[in-house]
Amino acid sequence: MGGSLACILTPGGPEWEWQGLASACRRITSGMPDPGLRFGFSGSGLATYPAGTTFGPRLNGNYELVWIISGETVWEADGVRVQAPPGTVLLARPGMRDRFVWDPQRPTRHGYVHFEVLAGGASLPPPATWPLARTLPEDDLLRPLLRHLGWLFRRGDESALAQAQRVLGLALAAFISGLTDAAETADPDAHPAVARALELARDCAEAEQPVSPTLGDLARAAGVSKVHLTRLFHDRFGMPPVEAVRLARLDRAAALLAGTMLPVQAVARAAGFADPFHFSRIFRVTYGCPPSVYRQKAVAGERVPMTPLVRSRRLAGG
Repeated sequence: MGGSLACILTPGGPEWEWQGLASACRRITSGMPDPGLRFGFSGSGLATYPAGTTFGPRLNGNYELVWIISGETVWEADGVRVQAPPGTVLLARPGMRDRFVWDPQRPTRHGYVHFEVLAGGASLPPPATWPLARTLPEDDLLRPLLRHLGWLFRRGDESALAQAQRVLGLALAAFISGLTDAAETADPDAHPAVARALELARDCAEAEQPVSPTLGDLARAAGVSKVHLTRLFHDRFGMPPVEAVRLARLDRAAALLAGTMLPVQAVARAAGFADPFHFSRIFRVTYGCPPSVYRQKAVAGERVPMTPLVRSRRLAGG
């Protein structure tokens, strides 16, 4: 956005909110934006406007995603008046005339990114159908994606800017579709015992000292026998519980490799693998390439192997 009143800042490093971003990437593992989708960027950052100020009217020459962090905002866009409290994301588009009225009582802080769709736009719904605004749930995926985008711009090297293409594609797809909730919700089709077992596995992976639950641990958490739990997992995933949990952790790691620039060691830790060497070894066996190569393929827009858990569910008819 910019302007003389704006104090332009950039977000911090990649350690922020990786958990929400991992959830975001997993949600769309099987429906990634078209690799041919390409953007041109012309600005990104954070801006703070003093209480009682306004911005505009202006005529937009490109797209702009704006997310309100603090302060109440009124956005007037082509005659439409939008109340935008904190947690609202707005999308201005080329040719739109708009104006912002910032909070009269306190400073308003917001993030923004200006972009153009250079190629692959036909893979998106018609822009006329895109929403003007969305109010985000408490645990959403758009804000961590957009913050990560700002960090990539601050890095500014070729690899970071290539990754920014992918991250904006994810953010735009989530905004247009409305699938913005990043909460770790249970599989709605899963048996309750399976859901309880997976919840224990997730807690173990996210503990300060990650551990791998045994079949007995999973069965106790699920409240069923080991034999019954094994049968339920075979019905749902086509594999026994311990194997499904291991692949779910690798799924988490693959999402972080594809959607963030966290170091491989941090990805391993975030996915519940205490030993990064062990993680790299089993990742290579599972995906056919080491984590670093998987990331390179994802950044380059090449096809990467389907997550094994998704593949197994499809084979099992899930």
